Amino acid sequence: MVLASMDTGLPTVVISLRTKATWGNHEVRRILRKNLLGALEKELPSGTVSYSSKVVSIEESGHLKMVHLADGSILKTKVLIGCDGINSVVAKWLGFGKPAFDGQSEIKGWSYFEHGHPAGPNYQLFFGKGVSLGIIPSDDKCVY
Repeated sequence: MVLASMDTGLPTVVISLRTKATWGNHEVRRILRKNLLGALEKELPSGTVSYSSKVVSIEESGHLKMVHLADGSILKTKVLIGCDGINSVVAKWLGFGKPAFDGQSEIKGWSYFEHGHPAGPNYQLFFGKGVSLGIIPSDDKCVY
């Protein structure tokens, strides 16, 4: 990762996103949501992934979680991945605090470069004058 000043344009810090862990070398990257969901769904039995479901409540039953949905159905699961937004029932169940505005806003998006992007493999962060801008490559053609 390269941190650079927007005032001077000069790099101020270089931090590697490659790291060694107990399971081997890896690199920090962003991944397109559809690719992540597709990979997860491919590894699970058919019909076990539920999309566009509104979680009402969660309770524990032994080693299982009972997830109550707005349509009245109840899902029994060993693993629960919460992607239910800012007012997350899953986050509340885990004991996370309510979201609070910290005075900062973000605009996020993906850019696709058909012939490859110029960012290389590095995460780049520019800051200064009250603004920060980051570029995170996810592969050779997409940046976040």
